[in-house]
Amino acid sequence: MDSGRFYAPSDRLNIGRLLRETSRYTVWGMLCAFALSGAAAVYMVLVPETHEAPPPAITRLIIRKPRSAKAFVLKRQRLQPRAMTKKVTALKPKLQMPATRNLAGASAIGRIKTFDYTMDTDVQLNLQAGPIELSAAVIAGTKEPEKRIAMREELIDLQSLDTGKYKGLIIQDPTDRRKVKGFVYLGTAWANDLEPTFDSAAKAVPNLVDALNAQTGVTAQVDAHLFVDSQELFRTPFVYITAQQAFELTEREIENLGEYLRRGGFVFADNANPTSEYSQAEASLRKIFRDALRSQGQLQLIPNSHPIYHTFYDFDGPPVGSELEVPDAAGQRGLAHVIVAQPSYNLEGVFLDDRLVAIYSDKGYVHTWARNYGNEPQLRFGINAVIFALTQEGSIAQQQIDFFSQSDQ
Repeated sequence: MDSGRFYAPSDRLNIGRLLRETSRYTVWGMLCAFALSGAAAVYMVLVPETHEAPPPAITRLIIRKPRSAKAFVLKRQRLQPRAMTKKVTALKPKLQMPATRNLAGASAIGRIKTFDYTMDTDVQLNLQAGPIELSAAVIAGTKEPEKRIAMREELIDLQSLDTGKYKGLIIQDPTDRRKVKGFVYLGTAWANDLEPTFDSAAKAVPNLVDALNAQTGVTAQVDAHLFVDSQELFRTPFVYITAQQAFELTEREIENLGEYLRRGGFVFADNANPTSEYSQAEASLRKIFRDALRSQGQLQLIPNSHPIYHTFYDFDGPPVGSELEVPDAAGQRGLAHVIVAQPSYNLEGVFLDDRLVAIYSDKGYVHTWARNYGNEPQLRFGINAVIFALTQEGSIAQQQIDFFSQSDQ
């Protein structure tokens, strides 16, 4: 070992040998890499790649039933004629016995004395006659059912017809107007621009339903909101519309409402802002009838002698509503002056061929119906309106009752 001044352990390394060995390993590594790459290339060329085709997409064709464009028509049902039988029974004959007569004569003491004697006849009665045969004569015939009267006579259970197909059927005894039976669903009408969500509108119809159930034989229920442009309108015999602000119906809603009124419908339009003269709600409610019925939609005064005031309860005219209530401070805020509506002594209505199809009320019954007390006259008038709408000739409910009460001619 050298131990010079500048000696280092690395001086013992053979650089040339190290380079030769390193080059040899490098060459072998490159050869292996080329061999593997060539083998992979040959495999990819010789062995074709297989691809499985994806499953075909499944398309399901669902054919939905188209909406019916036909008008609502009640299906007539043939009623079997009822055979009548009359049983005639012979009466048991009576035997006529000889009458006993009295003769008057003078007694021994000068008084009048009566003697009883029996006249004997030569007729011999044979009481051993054979038994009397009783026979019955059967008279067969048919009775043609009369409109509505036959239904009342048969006492048809209207509750069995409450299957959801009809929104109201009522029968009233023609001899006693307080005897009514049937069912009705009442709700508030909504439209695209009309959503009566104020407090009174939410309480008015439920209170009227409670009054009908408590005071009449009609089973009433609160129905869901009724949209004016829906076909559900044509199954509803009584529609209640109330508004507190301005609104406007769409063309479809106007057309639907007009067809509903012509086909037997009934609308009770109630101004929920009656304390203001010429309010926007009043203008909108009056306008819907002119738009729906054109020239036939003119409002006329309903005389206080009209049958609607005597259908169930008796009234001399429409009861006072909330039209005389002065607006509170909150209602007067921002107004230069308040115009208080004048009291109205008549209701207005629309008539088609002498049939009352709509009532316009400037009395704000929606607020009085919504109260918990002090509203008995107003609720009673609401009862009159509902029963009148369902029992007048030509109404939707009466058309259905006539269908069940008469057979095909």
